[in-house]
Amino acid sequence: MTASTATEPEPPVEVHRFLAYLENPTFRVALRWTLIGVLVLIAFRDSLASLAATTVAGGLNGYVWTIPIAAVFAAQGVARRPRTELPIHDRQTDVIVGTMGLVFALLLHGVLLQRYVIYFNLLRLDLLAMWVFVLSSAILLFGLRPVIRFVWVWAISLMMFTLPFHILMILLGGTSVAAGVITLGVAGGATGVAVNRTYRRGWIGMTLAWVVGLCVLAIMAVFFPDAPLFAYQAIPSLVATVVVSLAMFLSARRGAPKRFLDRKIEPVAAKQVLEAVPVVVAVAVLLALVRLPDLPIAPPARIDGLSFSRPLNPPAGWHVVDTEDYPWVKRLHGSNANLTRQRMIADIGNPLWDKQSRPRTIMVDAVVTDRPFSFNVYPAKVLYDVGAVRLSEPRLVDLGSGVSGDLVSVVDDRLLVTWTMLQWTWRNETRAQRVLLIAVDNHEDNAPFPQPSGALLPTLSTLFTVLFRGNSAVDDRNPSFKDLDLLTTFGRGLVAAQLVPLGRPA
Repeated sequence: MTASTATEPEPPVEVHRFLAYLENPTFRVALRWTLIGVLVLIAFRDSLASLAATTVAGGLNGYVWTIPIAAVFAAQGVARRPRTELPIHDRQTDVIVGTMGLVFALLLHGVLLQRYVIYFNLLRLDLLAMWVFVLSSAILLFGLRPVIRFVWVWAISLMMFTLPFHILMILLGGTSVAAGVITLGVAGGATGVAVNRTYRRGWIGMTLAWVVGLCVLAIMAVFFPDAPLFAYQAIPSLVATVVVSLAMFLSARRGAPKRFLDRKIEPVAAKQVLEAVPVVVAVAVLLALVRLPDLPIAPPARIDGLSFSRPLNPPAGWHVVDTEDYPWVKRLHGSNANLTRQRMIADIGNPLWDKQSRPRTIMVDAVVTDRPFSFNVYPAKVLYDVGAVRLSEPRLVDLGSGVSGDLVSVVDDRLLVTWTMLQWTWRNETRAQRVLLIAVDNHEDNAPFPQPSGALLPTLSTLFTVLFRGNSAVDDRNPSFKDLDLLTTFGRGLVAAQLVPLGRPA
């Protein structure tokens, strides 16, 4: 008599198929990228909403939307090539590097973002933090070696950091065509990476993308000169990348099957990632708690019918003695922008504003642009070579007729003077104007006023000073608003004087 042995029943075929599907490299790669994508939407939802609003308002940062598309084209080109890195995997290194990157993303989004409040739209450090978060999450979920394999893709996507774009815009003239050329440079690089099976092929692809994009850009400049800024940024670059990449893909596979992936997807190197998922999720939750800073300036007042085609009318009791134009402001605020400086002097002196009753002088700088959002990108101090100044917190001033201004005290440690500035922004149906009134505590005729220069280096110097020394290095904690009454009275009179042509009493 023989004893029977119990055997485990074979799992159903469907279970085998399901387990095999879970082990499929394509599924595992897609699952991990889906997790990263969902966490990005959660952690940076406010940043993406702000970027969308910026794009609709005609801001320069709209080019950022083209960066992920260009990066995807470049990444799929790299992914179709045989994997060459050694099958060596150090999970400890992945965890250390990835965790340090996540901490850096938190510091960027939670600390530095608040330091650069007035430069928020110029730097967009929240978008840089998003790039660092995605990079660090990829290191934790895929491994450091696979991430390094896509190093040129990460380099292309780093253009989400907007400061280099704005610097290039200033150097190239600030026009819509310049914005298209800069974005096209990124698209050309992405195309070169996408088709770079050989160095020669990569250079050919990049050159063809630039040629195609420049042709599209030239057509737009000639036949659609008034197209939105975002159209100049997106259409030439995306057309160039898509057309050239597909053309070279089909050309290389003439007579062969046209498969998107013509090689086997290698197994995911980092298999044990479950312990890293809670870390990535926790950091995403902390990033989601950070709120974007509000610009500390009064919102622009809209006055339909207000004309910006002529210099400002002086208020009652004041006259203009000098007017000067600065065409270089187009590099900051667009090809149709202009900056006019008017020196206005009081007809008679006022003992409340000068002990000797000397007529006071006020410099009136007015910037007009058809890109109203550019005023949120470039603070007023960018117009001047004032790298060694300390500013007070702005004080809200009511100027009447629904117009509100910001009054700040500025200590200039280089000129050894204190000047007070009142600024406001108003707009009509299509254009906007920023008005800056400047008074110095030196009442002499040769008093040194800050001169418009459009100097970029002092602004960059200020950014580095804030980075290493904090806002206390550029803030005036104990302001003295010596000309508060003077500028408030003058500002209200200036606002009223501009409304007279609209039939409103001065």
